[in-house]
Amino acid sequence: MKILNFLFVMFFITSMSYAQNAPINFEAGGFGASWTWSVFENGAVPPAVEIIANPVSGGINTSATVAKFTALQAGAPWAGCQSAHGTTDLGEFVLDASNSVIKIMVYKTVISDVGIKLVSSTDWAQVEIKHANTVTNQWEELTFDFSTYINPPAGNGVLDRIVVFPDFNARTQDNIIYFDNITFNAGGVTPTIPTVAAPIPTENSANVISLFSGAYTNVTVDTWRTDWSVATYEEVEIAGNPTKKYSALDFVGIETVANQIDITSMTYFHLDVWSPNFTKFGVKLVDFGADGLYGGGDDVNHQVDFESPEQEEWVSFDIPLTAFTGLTTKQHIAQLILVGQPTGTTTIYLDNVYFYEGTVTPEGPTVAAPTPTQSASNVISMFSNAFTDVTVDTWRTDWSAAIYEEVEIEGNDTKKYSNLDFVGIETIANQIDITGMTNFHLDVWSPNFTKFGVKLVDFGADGAYDGGDDVNHQIDFETPAQEEWVSFDILLTDFTGLTTKQHIAQLILVGQPTGTSTIYLDNVYFYNGNTNVKESISNQIFAFPNPALRGTQINLSEEVKQVQILDISGKIMMTSNSSSVINTQNLTQGIYILKINTKDNIIKTQKLVIN
Repeated sequence: MKILNFLFVMFFITSMSYAQNAPINFEAGGFGASWTWSVFENGAVPPAVEIIANPVSGGINTSATVAKFTALQAGAPWAGCQSAHGTTDLGEFVLDASNSVIKIMVYKTVISDVGIKLVSSTDWAQVEIKHANTVTNQWEELTFDFSTYINPPAGNGVLDRIVVFPDFNARTQDNIIYFDNITFNAGGVTPTIPTVAAPIPTENSANVISLFSGAYTNVTVDTWRTDWSVATYEEVEIAGNPTKKYSALDFVGIETVANQIDITSMTYFHLDVWSPNFTKFGVKLVDFGADGLYGGGDDVNHQVDFESPEQEEWVSFDIPLTAFTGLTTKQHIAQLILVGQPTGTTTIYLDNVYFYEGTVTPEGPTVAAPTPTQSASNVISMFSNAFTDVTVDTWRTDWSAAIYEEVEIEGNDTKKYSNLDFVGIETIANQIDITGMTNFHLDVWSPNFTKFGVKLVDFGADGAYDGGDDVNHQIDFETPAQEEWVSFDILLTDFTGLTTKQHIAQLILVGQPTGTSTIYLDNVYFYNGNTNVKESISNQIFAFPNPALRGTQINLSEEVKQVQILDISGKIMMTSNSSSVINTQNLTQGIYILKINTKDNIIKTQKLVIN
């Protein structure tokens, strides 16, 4: 069961005739073998996709040739490969009932997600679909149902590229994946009804206000479908359990107008939902205010939307009431409104609708980020109230997997990303030359991240993406402090793969747990820390001796909260807490990165050389 959020885009398709080059079987005279497959996010110098003889011919796959992809440990979890735009590779096509179920054969040595994404000629795309293989060391066919996905809206081109993520997972080693026989098939029969009942709630009944659940005593609900709803309502049983069913759903109003609910002592709203086809799900709560009347002038409401929730399984939505930010009063809850997409054709099954009091993780910071102290003349700022900012094209690219909001913390402008997997921030039209800078700084607050990654991308002298001279590097921070502002001060020299720095066009932020991280972001800037030696020294923690001989003890100039030693690929070699001494006995000769978390919760990095 998962909790997911998303943004929905309406669509329009014009009727056209297109040709699709499929199946993709990598055979001589077939499709795929001669295509231009490009590899992305798989290390600084990623291996190319190889077309090779089937290493394990037999079973379900008797093909002569297959594609080989090597997912590097140094690569991003979403490392993958993609066909070229245009008519030469996959060709232009429209998703419809004849081709919306995509199948792919994979041979893997590990269990991990495989992802498929379709992209238009303008790089418009919806979120990829991911399914894990269930067996290892044998061929398996995976199925991806795109029947509920939309075609590009007008002005966004036409689908012409397929993207494959063969090993969508954080890796501790290099993994070789073979894939083959990508087919586009007619839609099958989608299960329309759950076969098992919703999960049984476990909250203490003393802490619950229930609207509908067999586990609790329910309050009185006036109606489970108002006259102004656009939905068909039925009461059904699933495995003997009473369940609400809404079909042909656009939106449905559920009212407690005559029996308004005071939820001021509650902290969460819960509901279990099963759907064969929803692509978006929205939950709105409405408080009629002290007068208890609709439209009385003191009504408040807020809707929370969920992106790409899992289909054909029970999804438990546990929503902090603090997420309903517009619901400024909670003593007269009179309406619950559920919204589904695709509009007018969604079906949902509903159970266990209740409010409860539980421990709430802080949703956001209560104090603003620290005020920067660098001199403005030494700074190139992307976002900070303390400096004049350069122009940023977008703070959330279309290919991002995150929800973006602009919020205020104590009156201070702040960026918020929720449901974060990764987010792209671009300055393509206004590329930044940081050759005169020494550090990259950003302040981040999160209630729940367990890992945080920062990637800088330089588009090279041609200033164009994928022009052959692009360079990038990502630095990952393990277990950063939660529920407090963390100041990341990263030496630009630690971005070792960023061999040019004159055309910075992308900043990519990555969060884990994947898809559920929330971060607040402020004070994003580059600065030159060498211009004021006194200030630089007073804020620097020194490691000495450096360079050091293997096996010798390295001292830090002061005790820190945590220090980690990483190799140049980003692998953690050692972690020490509350330490001012580093033992190098287990390190081999080479170059490492020291990642230091100070007692003031400032994260600094510096190079360490072991001779």
